[in-house]
Amino acid sequence: MTNHLLTGLLLVAALAVFCWDQYRLYAVRYELAALQRCTLRDPLTGLANRAGLARSWEQLAGLRPWVVVVDLDGFKPVNDTHGHAAGDLVLTAVASRLRSVHGVAARLGGDEFAALLLDPNPAAASRQLAAAIAAPVRLPSGVVVSVTASIGLAPASHAGHAAALADADAAMYRAKTTRAGVVAFDPLRDDHATADPRPLVRIRDLPRPVGVSR
Repeated sequence: MTNHLLTGLLLVAALAVFCWDQYRLYAVRYELAALQRCTLRDPLTGLANRAGLARSWEQLAGLRPWVVVVDLDGFKPVNDTHGHAAGDLVLTAVASRLRSVHGVAARLGGDEFAALLLDPNPAAASRQLAAAIAAPVRLPSGVVVSVTASIGLAPASHAGHAAALADADAAMYRAKTTRAGVVAFDPLRDDHATADPRPLVRIRDLPRPVGVSR
C-alpha cells in the first residue's frame, strides 16, 4: 500500500513538473511572438513599420498591390507651434484614416507613411485618402489644425518591394514639388532624385498590374 502511494505521489509530482515546464514554454513562446509583433509595428501609431510593410509585401506580392507613399505637408508648423504632443496627435489621426485603405498601411518614420493598396481603382483610392488626411484635427486645447498630403503611387515591381517603394517615393517627390497632390510613377520622368516640370502622367494611362481592372 505504501509503495503504491509513493508511486502515485511520484507520478503526480512528475505530472506537475511536466505541466509547469509546458506552461513556461508557452509563456516564453508567447513573449517571443509578442516581441516579434512589436518589431513589426510603429510604437506611436500602431501601424506597420518598414519591416512590417516588407513582411506584408511577402504575403501580398502575388496580388500585385500598388505601393503608395504619403508625405504630410504642413506638419512641421503644427509641431513647432503647438508642440510635439500635438504633432503626435496629428500623426495618430492620420494613421487612423490610413487604416481605411483596402490593404496594409504603415508609418515609415517622421511624417511619412506608406501603404500596399489592393483597391481596384488605386487612383481614386489615393484621392480619397488625400481628402481624408486633409480633414481637420481638433487638439485638446480646442485649436483645430490640418495638414495635407503629397501622395505617390506605383504598381508592383518585379524587382521587389524596395524597388516599388522607391518608385512610389519618386512619384511622391514630384507630387510635392509640383503641388499636384497625387501622382503616379512614370519611369520616363521620375528618376528617384529630382522632379520633372513636364506635364504630369495621367494615372489611367499607366499599365495596370495583373488583377487590377480599369
